Amino acid sequence: MELLAFVFYYITPYIAVVVFFGGLAYRVYRWWKKPPVAAHLSLFPRPQSRLGRLLDTLVDMFTLKGLFRVNKPLWLGGFIMHLGLLFVLVGHIRAFTDFYFLWKLLGWGKEEQYLFSAIAGTTAGTLFTIPLFYLLARRLSGAVKWLSVPEDFFALILLISIALTGFHMRLLHHVEVEELHRFFAGLASFRWQPPPTSTGSSFIYHFAFAQLLMVYFPFSKFTHTIGSVLSKMVARS
Repeated sequence: MELLAFVFYYITPYIAVVVFFGGLAYRVYRWWKKPPVAAHLSLFPRPQSRLGRLLDTLVDMFTLKGLFRVNKPLWLGGFIMHLGLLFVLVGHIRAFTDFYFLWKLLGWGKEEQYLFSAIAGTTAGTLFTIPLFYLLARRLSGAVKWLSVPEDFFALILLISIALTGFHMRLLHHVEVEELHRFFAGLASFRWQPPPTSTGSSFIYHFAFAQLLMVYFPFSKFTHTIGSVLSKMVARS
């Protein structure tokens, strides 16, 4: 078990980072090298300027307004999940550094920072996690069940596993941010530091699931986060 923990703490993170960024670069390169379609694929009405088309694409991507028009329950679940994910990702910046300028501006000490982090982190995690169970239940019933493939279930179960192990750390342990800073700074500088102890045993599972997501991401449907921007730009070109 100690050997396996060592591998997940100090070996596989580098593999996950290389596969994640290398895989995404390869996917974008493949898309870029595709020959252009001879026919126009524009959807009307569309903005006339390039900047207008870009802004319209970004609004569509962040509000999911196209999905809202065709399936409001799915839009609600998807929008809340993506909103929660955005907050979770912003909050995870604290694992690598901290919002020092914000704490100084607000005049908050360690206690205020921890209280804010606990409330904001729990709220963001809840917004992210509950819709995942809705999306999983949707895959298990009705016509969507027959259109679902194993990859759809794997992706949702992986995200739920990451969320639940994160909740375990958040709700059952008093996580010391400084330990996370030292650990990840050690990984980045190849000067390995002991794994955080204040996170409890759930940290290694949370960390391992996150690495699995990074490896899986470039070769899965998750690349819609990039592909959707490109496809929407084509539709407005």
